[in-house]
Amino acid sequence: MGDQDKTAGSGQDGQVAAKKRDLQVGVRLKHARLLEGILIRELAERVGCAESMISKIENGKVTPSLEMLQRLVEALNRDLSSFFGADINAPGLVQREGERTISPTDALRGGRGVSYERLVPFAAGNLLEANIHRVEPGGEKIDSITHQGETVGYVIEGELEFAIEDTVYTLKAGDSFFFKNHLTNRYRNIGDTLARMIFINTPQIH
Repeated sequence: MGDQDKTAGSGQDGQVAAKKRDLQVGVRLKHARLLEGILIRELAERVGCAESMISKIENGKVTPSLEMLQRLVEALNRDLSSFFGADINAPGLVQREGERTISPTDALRGGRGVSYERLVPFAAGNLLEANIHRVEPGGEKIDSITHQGETVGYVIEGELEFAIEDTVYTLKAGDSFFFKNHLTNRYRNIGDTLARMIFINTPQIH
């Protein structure tokens, strides 16, 4: 009986551990910290714990208690709802053609004639940002704001002049690109038709 109880308990512990892994606490914590623009040291100071503890949580080696998680989230000026997103149990989201939100570029970045068709709805809990950048003929975007993370993109249609730092490329349909987000970037539609490209980056910033 004792062995059976132990086996049952182990199974339950495994289920709990799996559930915690599904929440992606470490990944979400790291992205929330990067969005806040602070180092591990500063977050540790805010919650009163060792830097090594924050590092272990972000790397998935330690799962924080609910009390510690609450302190971490509050230290990042968030709440648990926004930290995890609207519905962490939702299997996914399907948006039909014509249903996706289209929004202008944000005021912090220079440019004109550019709008974002959102593949991932903007929400504080999302780790990934994905948009179709719609660039009118002559439209351009200049992004001199750098941050941590990475970007990958794919040109669906049109022709663009795309610069990463001081290196300039000409991109056409079928071309792709990748860069680290500590580098500046800008692009311009040099054709006479609408240009569209998929732009995926992490963490979510727009």
